[in-house]
Parts: sequence; C-alpha cells; structure tokens
Amino acid sequence: MYKMDIQVRYSEVDRYGKTQLHQILEYFQDCGVFQTVDLGFGKTGSDNEKQAWYLIAWDVQIRRYPSMCEKLSIITEPYKMRGFYGYRRYKIIDEDQNIIVEADSIWIFMDIEKMVPVKIPEYLTKGYIEEGVDETIQVKRKLSAKGDWKKVDTIVVPKIFLDSNEHVNNAYYVLWAEEVLPEGYYVTDLKVDYRQAALLNDEIHIYITQEGNIWKVKYVNQEDQLNAVIVMTVKKKEKTDI
Repeated sequence: MYKMDIQVRYSEVDRYGKTQLHQILEYFQDCGVFQTVDLGFGKTGSDNEKQAWYLIAWDVQIRRYPSMCEKLSIITEPYKMRGFYGYRRYKIIDEDQNIIVEADSIWIFMDIEKMVPVKIPEYLTKGYIEEGVDETIQVKRKLSAKGDWKKVDTIVVPKIFLDSNEHVNNAYYVLWAEEVLPEGYYVTDLKVDYRQAALLNDEIHIYITQEGNIWKVKYVNQEDQLNAVIVMTVKKKEKTDI
C-alpha cells in the first residue's frame, strides 16, 4: 500500500469549490506513478524502458466530492497480477478517516515498441504486491457499446491532451464526459473501458445515450475505431451538495 497526502488546490475545483471528476482520476494517476518511482521501477512501472503499464478500465464510487483546501490521503494498492493483467485499488480518505472515494482498475503490461501485451515478470509481482493482500477482483473490463447513440461533438486531439506515451491521457476522456452532463447533475458511479488509444490530430467523435439516471458516452475515431466507453450513474444536485 502507498499513501500520498495532498491539499485540494483552487485550480482543481469547479465553480462550486468541489473537486472535479477527472481530477479525482488524476490524483489516482499521480499516486500510482509516485509508488512505482519509490519502488525503483520508474514512471513506466518497469525496469525495462521498452515495457510499460497501460490503463484499460476504471470502476469508481464517489460518496462525496472533496472541497477546496481540504486535506486528503490518496491510497493505492496493487493487489493482483496474472498473465498480462495487473489490478490496482485506490481510495481517498478525509481528515476524519472517512473513505469518500473508492476505485478499482485494470492495467495491461505492454511492449511499447511492438505494441503487444507481454507476460508480467515475477520481480514486478513480488515488488508491487504485499503478502496477504485481498486479491478479490471487483472491476470488469468490457462495457457494451451497443445502444441508440446521438452524436454531440467532434474533437481534434491537440498536443495538450497527450501524456508521456504520446496518447490522450486517460483522465481527458472523463473530462469530456463531464461536459455532456446537464447542468445540476453530478456523478456517483463511474465505469470506463479504454479500447484504442487516441493520438495527436485524431478526430474523436463523441456520442451519448441516456436511460433514467444512467448516462453513457462513447468515443470513436475517424477510422470508426472505438476509443473508449464511459458509463456514469448521476444524481441531481441538492443545495447541500453545493
């Protein structure tokens, strides 16, 4: 287990003073990277610079959103590695030791030159996973892209959205999804299925579908390849939420 202590900054909150959804994922991303660096595996999470971990799924439950200036602990725990796949949990804990956000995630270990999955070496399993950790998997990888979709926007990927792998950073898909929600609603449960990495100058077509309090967003590139699917459970804001 690894812990990162932070204080929520003004630049990380919305106009109501609450942390934005994509920012929560960026906290998790930073915490995981800091752990890999502290363990001596570098920012890619491996001793081999030609190999790296790629995120392929999120499952996030939000009990409440952090507020500006609030002090938090971000916790991550890699708990299982099998074949090509690694599994990692996250939590956000407030000053009263309440868990306010929980998440599970799936990662795939890749040869970044050949862009093919490779078996996770034993030294990584031993390095990341503590003895006696709960190995129960709570997250599913695939989300359905079927449905009656409506196209709402197209984005041409600029340089600012790229990460160190030259792909659109995973948090931006969630930022784009936040934008399609109607005013006065927030997300309590988030699931993301990443399929095809988006690259510089790709045209990303954004589609939505909605049933009750479930909103789905999918991203499709100019070659009709599916980039990602997002499923959000939403709730109407009350005065106490603002």
